[in-house]
Amino acid sequence: MNRFWEPFILGVLAEAEEGRYPLYKSIFVNSSNELQFSIRILSTPPHSFPNSQRTITCWGSDLAEHGFEDEYFDRDQRIKSLIDFLDGKLLVFQIEKKVSPRDEYYSAKNIQLIPMKPSFVDGSSFMPVPLFLESKDMGTADDYTWEQFITNLKEGRYIGRNEQVSREPEDTPRFIIFKTLDNEYYAVGEFESHHYAHGGFSFVPEDQNLKFAQLDKKIVNEIYTYQNAMFVGMDEDHQIIKALQEESSVPLPQPQPEPEQAAAPAKKADVQSTVKKEEVPVSTIEVEVPSRLDEEAFMEQFIAETKKMNLVYNVEDLYNFHTCVKTGGLTILAGMSGTGKSQLINAYQKGLHLDSDKFLMIPVSPTWTDDTDLIGYPDIVNNVYRPAETGLVNLLIEAEKNRNETFIVCFDEMNLAKVEHYFSQFLSVLEMEKGRRKLKLYNRDLQSKFYNGSFYPPEILIGDNVIFTGTVNLDESTHQFSDKVLDRSNLITLHVEPFTQFLTMESQVNDKVDKKVSYSVQSFVHQDRKMVLTERELEFLWEVHTALMEVSATMGIGPRIVKQIDTYIKNLGNLAESPIDRKMAFDLQFVQRVMSKIRGSEEMLRSLIGETVKDNTGVVNSRLSAIYDDYSDLSDFSKSRAVLLEKAKGLMRNGYTI
Repeated sequence: MNRFWEPFILGVLAEAEEGRYPLYKSIFVNSSNELQFSIRILSTPPHSFPNSQRTITCWGSDLAEHGFEDEYFDRDQRIKSLIDFLDGKLLVFQIEKKVSPRDEYYSAKNIQLIPMKPSFVDGSSFMPVPLFLESKDMGTADDYTWEQFITNLKEGRYIGRNEQVSREPEDTPRFIIFKTLDNEYYAVGEFESHHYAHGGFSFVPEDQNLKFAQLDKKIVNEIYTYQNAMFVGMDEDHQIIKALQEESSVPLPQPQPEPEQAAAPAKKADVQSTVKKEEVPVSTIEVEVPSRLDEEAFMEQFIAETKKMNLVYNVEDLYNFHTCVKTGGLTILAGMSGTGKSQLINAYQKGLHLDSDKFLMIPVSPTWTDDTDLIGYPDIVNNVYRPAETGLVNLLIEAEKNRNETFIVCFDEMNLAKVEHYFSQFLSVLEMEKGRRKLKLYNRDLQSKFYNGSFYPPEILIGDNVIFTGTVNLDESTHQFSDKVLDRSNLITLHVEPFTQFLTMESQVNDKVDKKVSYSVQSFVHQDRKMVLTERELEFLWEVHTALMEVSATMGIGPRIVKQIDTYIKNLGNLAESPIDRKMAFDLQFVQRVMSKIRGSEEMLRSLIGETVKDNTGVVNSRLSAIYDDYSDLSDFSKSRAVLLEKAKGLMRNGYTI
């Protein structure tokens, strides 16, 4: 059974006798004419990784993105070129165990290269330590000042996510590191245990004593850093522990008895280590949304813009679109040609009153095959980075410089080409937590060589001020979306409204709302990490998940989907004019997040989807329909039932559904 370890590991090219195959050199050309080599692990791997495994298999093709070229000519020359290429470099990677009937091995994935420091010596070993960053924006629950960070640690609260180091219970670091906006580094510790949950890490100090010490720049310069993982050598580890032990303890608060009366509401940044289950009425959404009055004014402005553009939309679709946009990820508008998908996004831009230079419409070409068509490529021959003609890289650079301003990107007819090909890096970026989303343009070692390296950096940080949208036509001329795309997207199918509404469009425009007020989508986002899905709603999702897994092991509802549905419900808010209540919201999200992924042959899906009745107005013998009936207190599932009926028709008509 394959297994993947997500934390990053530090390694170096293995010595000959340390290779996976002891009778060969650690670098050799295998029977498939591939250049194969071994990496020696330098940092402590996760507890679940076998201690006896000290080398990892890798192939020369894994280094192609970093500029290594395997010429496939002379064997000795191929080996020498790899040795020369990795000289003076360490490797940061993740590990995957692959098992086949004939073999099992551990291979390196997502390899990154970092320069070896002059102080590096053979036999060095390193401890992985999580790095947390101070933020000036304070836009999410993971954003802290130094003072707030220490306060949350003292009070046992969660301090944010870090997926670059191990979260296993046995891998508690003795200390963690915090970097301020002034580039000052603090070590905080020592810790005896930790917890990791939706709010990220929380730590338990040894003997209830929390200490911190500012780190000398000389120590920091000796630490290898990749993203939010710091690999601390043994010498630096001893120095940091010694510095902590010489500091005075920070007193921790004593536990207080539970008051008899209800406690005051927690502040927005407070994330409790344990959350008491609460029933949320299913008829309304009672989550308080920041800037609620501003958001209501924006929605009036947005709707007015659609009418000014002589566009007819179902108001429900407009509220649904806005809620999907502000909850992050990729929002895709689907529908027949001419429904006004692109114009809706234009109207949204005008509703926000964004300047044209903050809005980018990118027509997708059927000829696109990889992300170089979208973002560009490094021209090593001429020592220059060549951005794609789409203009996307330039917009993202501007967005990184102006984090308080909103930018919108729209990929028009995005499934004319295979999304998994040209959008591959973005799919990985969108999966990362906010504040950690980095788009890689080229290897950092090349920046000093590129003439335009000062303008086009090796990586671009993509903040939550960038909104990614797309439009698709679902017909025979386009590619279908994979689950990887759907898991990171809200796919909204626009309704076609009665044409008679065009007669009353002009009289419906409300000029009073056009005040040229600019809005920031980030200010509308509800950041509370406490889950608002009820136990009953979670039971419904689990029962559907079980039914899907009985059909196919790859068709279930993952935890990511549950969290995304929860985020949508939180951010729908209590907008007075919204036609979407709690029940409809749950139905909409089930359609967009789950029903869109149910596809396959009649043989596979017949019992799950069922069969249409004679007049094609409903389905019978349907497992899903029965589940809707059992949970009718949550929603009438009218939209889910409509999609179910269409899928049943597809099975009857074509023998499959998409």
